[in-house]
Amino acid sequence: MTSNLKSPSIHHPPFSLISGVLLIAGTCIGAGMLALPVVTGTAGFLPSMLINTVCWLFMLLTGLLFLEATLWMKEGANVLSMARHFFGPYGQWLGGFTFLFLYYCLEVSYISGGTPIFISQANSLGLQLQGYTGYFLFSLIFGFIVFLGSRMIDRVNWILMIALIISYFLLIFVGSREVKTSNLLRQNWPIFILAAPTLFSAYGYHNVIPSLANFMHRNVQPLRWAIIIGTSNPFLIYAIWQWMIIGTLSEVQIAQAAAEGIPITQLLHTITGHPWVSFLGTYFGYFALVTSFLGVSLSMVDFLADGLSVHKEGWKRLMLCLAVFIPPSLIAGTYPGIFLEALGIAGGFGEAILNGLFPIGMVWIGRYKLHLGTEHQVKGGRIVLSLLLAFTFLIIGLETYHLMGGWSFSS
Repeated sequence: MTSNLKSPSIHHPPFSLISGVLLIAGTCIGAGMLALPVVTGTAGFLPSMLINTVCWLFMLLTGLLFLEATLWMKEGANVLSMARHFFGPYGQWLGGFTFLFLYYCLEVSYISGGTPIFISQANSLGLQLQGYTGYFLFSLIFGFIVFLGSRMIDRVNWILMIALIISYFLLIFVGSREVKTSNLLRQNWPIFILAAPTLFSAYGYHNVIPSLANFMHRNVQPLRWAIIIGTSNPFLIYAIWQWMIIGTLSEVQIAQAAAEGIPITQLLHTITGHPWVSFLGTYFGYFALVTSFLGVSLSMVDFLADGLSVHKEGWKRLMLCLAVFIPPSLIAGTYPGIFLEALGIAGGFGEAILNGLFPIGMVWIGRYKLHLGTEHQVKGGRIVLSLLLAFTFLIIGLETYHLMGGWSFSS
């Protein structure tokens, strides 16, 4: 999940529909897919498909609501300026706090998931890393890439994305031969909705909508289709991924990943027993984590620089990078198995507020209090908005109950 919070005034040829689709899809797809089979697998394939579909539709509709609110604003608006316009200064403060909370949670999750792989490979070279040293070195290496700026991140990201795509299709090709029908028929319906907070993290893209609206010169129909098609691609990719993982791994193995709080790719060697499958699965997970990590980190640096009115150059950029990487490295090093937990918290609170409550509230106020515009991006009026609002509060309540010890994926 990546985004630039600030939407600059752009004067260049508009994005094509394909470019818009790729931006939306690329923003969604990342480390979240490593957690999906873990948080949905114990419920079974069919229940996981239902909650996957529900969360996709929710995030699609709230994305269209975000688009509607964006088109009411002047060019150059961003999430915080929109929050101030519709909710006042307190709304802007809440938006800023929630953004920081969400992205720090994501940073913790990515560092927690990526560092064990990094330590394992470093130790195989004789470096003997352990404890906080590994977590800080992981953050230092990729933090240096972020320090070098967006051009370097873009180059590294292209390489990693190509590797990610190739490894994904190779894993699906190998794993599809091992899928067992009996595994796919497992069903535990009472717990299927518990995966919703993590799914919210896997479908987060709303922050790029203001920028995308400018890039596509605020052409409504291409923007709508970019969101619809752009979110449909991750839905299909996640569905195939869940089918393969749930169909090949036993319920005990999935519960093990949930109990240890690790990405599911660390268990993929059990599919065929071949070492190269383990190697491929490990690096697929690594590529997914790092691509998300770089994008979120860049957004954090931009957000802090904008909020603190600091130039992103020289030692000031170094200070911003340290503020982005040191706190989550400390947390991840203290709680090594926090990968799944941090993703769930990010989705159940951060995504639910920023990408649920905010767009629903903005459109409600814009339509029925300020009487802005007549072209609704989501039909159904107050009834649909109320249903979306109720589902948002349900997810926030579920994650709160989970943190209070009410349920766990491994139980």
